[in-house]
Amino acid sequence: MLNIEGFQAFFESDLRHSLQPLEDYRIRRVKHYKKFRNVSFILLFLLFFLFFTSNKVVIAFGILLFVFALGLAYESLVNTNSTLRKEYKNKVLPKMLGFVFSDFEYIPRQKISKSVFQKSLLFQREIKTVNGEDFMRFCIDDVELMFCESEVFGYSPSSKMFSGIFISATFNKSFKSKTFIFPEKSTSFFRKLKFKALGSSFSVKLEDPDFEREFIVLSDDQVESRYILTTSLMQRILDYKRKLNAELAFSFVSNRLYCSIPNSKNLFEPPIFESFLDIGFIKQNIEPVLFYTSIVKDLNLNVRIWSKE
Repeated sequence: MLNIEGFQAFFESDLRHSLQPLEDYRIRRVKHYKKFRNVSFILLFLLFFLFFTSNKVVIAFGILLFVFALGLAYESLVNTNSTLRKEYKNKVLPKMLGFVFSDFEYIPRQKISKSVFQKSLLFQREIKTVNGEDFMRFCIDDVELMFCESEVFGYSPSSKMFSGIFISATFNKSFKSKTFIFPEKSTSFFRKLKFKALGSSFSVKLEDPDFEREFIVLSDDQVESRYILTTSLMQRILDYKRKLNAELAFSFVSNRLYCSIPNSKNLFEPPIFESFLDIGFIKQNIEPVLFYTSIVKDLNLNVRIWSKE
C-alpha cells in the first residue's frame, strides 16, 4: 500500500511544483466558463418574461443569444478539460507512478491490442473492437504485468461485452491446459458459453466451499487445473476479489494470467471543479494502480518456485 508519510513529503517537495501551473490554469478557465454560463442563465430568465411581453423577433433574437452564450460556456469547458487532461496525464501522472514503481511505462492514449484480449478467451463472443486508454506496463519482482481501461465489443447491436480494467501478467507455473474462473453469479450465463479453444470444457470441482460459492471453474484438464489452483492461490483470489469489491474473471492460458475487473468509472482523469492541490484527489488516482498491480504479490506471482519448461 501507499506510504502515506512518504507520499505526503513527495507531494509537498516535488509534485506540488508540477501541479501549481495546472491549478492556476484551472482557476482561470473555470472563471471563464462561469462567466458565459451565468450570462446564459440571465438570458434564459429574461426570455421567460419576453415570451409574454415581446414580439416574436425579439424572442427569436433572445433565444439566439442564449444558445450562443451556452455554446461558449460548453466550448470553454471542453477546451479546459482537454488541456488539463493532456497536461495531467503527460506530466503529472508519470511522476506519481515513478514515485512508487522503478520499472514502468505509461502511455495515456494507448490500449492493449485486440489479439491479447482474444488470447485470454474470457469473452463469450467473437471480438470486433477494443477501445482503451491509460496503458500501463510494469515489471514487479521479475513479473511482467500490463493493464489498461478497456471496452470490448462484439458484432451484435448490443455488443458491449466488457467495460473496466483488463490485466495480463506472466504466471509462475508452466501448464498446457486452459483454465477459467468466472463469477458464480454469472454461472447460468457462462455455462452456455462455447469456448472455441475448449472442445470438451467441463466444470472443475474443488475442495474449497468458500471459493465455489464465489466462482465457477472451467478447464480442459481437471488435474492441471488443480495444479494451478492451489488452496493458497484460491484464498488469495478470494482476498483480491474482496479487496477490489468487483466480479472478477480469470483465465490461465499459455503460461499467462488474464484478469477482467468490471468498472464503470473513468479513472485517472483530472478535476475541473476541484483543486489540483488537494492531496486526497492525487491519492485517489494512484491507489487504483496499487490495487491492480497488487495482484502480483496478492497471488504470489513473484514467487518462482516452479520451473518453466
